[in-house]
Amino acid sequence: MKSDNQTEVMLLPHDPKKPENVHVFLYRKNHANDLEYAIFQRADNPEWWQGISGGVEIGETTEQAALRESYEEAGTPLDAPVYRLDTISFLPSDTFLGQVCDKNILMVPMFHYAMTFDGEIVLSHEHTNVRWLNYEEAEKLVYFHDAKNALWELNQRLLRGNLIRNE
Repeated sequence: MKSDNQTEVMLLPHDPKKPENVHVFLYRKNHANDLEYAIFQRADNPEWWQGISGGVEIGETTEQAALRESYEEAGTPLDAPVYRLDTISFLPSDTFLGQVCDKNILMVPMFHYAMTFDGEIVLSHEHTNVRWLNYEEAEKLVYFHDAKNALWELNQRLLRGNLIRNE
């Protein structure tokens, strides 16, 4: 039973997601020891280049969702280290095509993460292409402004040596 000031979130049974999303940038150092970022082209809109993104399932933390989505969309290991960035953005709930059934939820938070990866990327059906790019090229190609902010933060943390922080 819920009180009058509590809102119950109902999700469609075929899509057990919380009203939360994650976005993950994969990065590596190339043979010249320069930083590169994996930027993915979305299959549903070829103009949209971004990192890996997806919903948080019921029972998952955002970190677990970042690992699962990276595995599903790029073939990364499920036990890879993943680093939470400070960047948090918000998406309108109607972006999720009826997945969020609570009329009071209008904005869904997106938590941004980073993962080092130098293996072979295995694309899922959600993407048609991936490019490893330096920061300047990646920043130009990334479509969404919030992802550009997360990419900037990641690049700065890597350059400053403070990606891994005591929390």
